Amino acid sequence: MPVFIAALWGALLNIAGSLVGQVLISLGIAVVTYAGVDTTLDKLKSDAVTALMGLPPDLVALLSYLKVGVAISIITSAVAVRLTLSGMSGAIKRFRKQ
Repeated sequence: MPVFIAALWGALLNIAGSLVGQVLISLGIAVVTYAGVDTTLDKLKSDAVTALMGLPPDLVALLSYLKVGVAISIITSAVAVRLTLSGMSGAIKRFRKQ
């Protein structure tokens, strides 16, 4: 399977030899990667909240008062933004080399 993907990638780069073609291919890969990361972070966030809901009601009320759910949401959003920014900076470095 990796050989097939490498061959497909090489064919795409040959077809889209221009800078515009390479930018479009990179954007497509970025969208697919972002969708995967976003899905993974949503799953992790829902698992964390589900695990917290298994606690006794008094403790759940305390955690709700402390806004632990909001903190989890902020942390997963920060991870998503960090991954997006690192992906964009990698793409910018790649295009500056050409």
